[in-house]
Amino acid sequence: MSTSFAGKNIVITGAGSGFGLAAARQFAAGGARIIAVDRNADKLAGALAGLPVAAAGPHRAIVRDLRPAEAAAAVIAEAAQTGPLDVLVNSAGVCHFNQLGNISAEEWDEVQEIDLRALFLLSQAFAEQVDPARGGRIINLGSNAGRKGRALSAHYAAAKAAVASVTESLALAYGARNVTANNVCPAVVLTPLWEQSFRELAALTGKTPADLVAGWTKATPLQRLGTPEDVANLIVFLAGDGAAFITGQTINVCGGFQFTC
Repeated sequence: MSTSFAGKNIVITGAGSGFGLAAARQFAAGGARIIAVDRNADKLAGALAGLPVAAAGPHRAIVRDLRPAEAAAAVIAEAAQTGPLDVLVNSAGVCHFNQLGNISAEEWDEVQEIDLRALFLLSQAFAEQVDPARGGRIINLGSNAGRKGRALSAHYAAAKAAVASVTESLALAYGARNVTANNVCPAVVLTPLWEQSFRELAALTGKTPADLVAGWTKATPLQRLGTPEDVANLIVFLAGDGAAFITGQTINVCGGFQFTC
């Protein structure tokens, strides 16, 4: 069973940090060429600079805000100029904590546009261009927060719940084209996105970020929070030969912790 990604072209959104960057490093170490997408040009440049060079050619950066509806098709079209696309990792995301009654239409839309609509449109555009003989893999970043409603992050929970449904729909619609789709659901992981979220949640609960981290750690059977590498390990597995018959699945990466805030 091969773990090599030599000759593969892999599109990763949110590649400038967090899960996307950790996955890019692992894929590149396996020989893949990375098409890295992020709206932060500086983070993206730094991420690509640290990747081993692929034998198939240089990695590629696409600086793009995924909120406009037309962005997804443009990203996939530009990425496909590199060559046939094999894997799409939808890692770009935003998370906010807020009292349900205080969530504005603008805040709701931002979460849905990035965490759900962009993911759907990117997956659609990617799957439509896949060569069935070559096949393709879609790996979505969901969240344990999508498992049930959340009083302090209703918009985020709604988007991530919908990601699970979209993933199943993609698996059903594109299985005949030799495309798999799976949903990776982390719990609390120490990423730049979560560091910002900790501050928002601390302000709502009266706890410090350190208190929150300590509480989540204690509630995790493995007695630690996740790392981006923990999540990247599953992403890379789902893109590899060993996951060829796995599709439409939602899989937790949570150390046994059920996210309850």
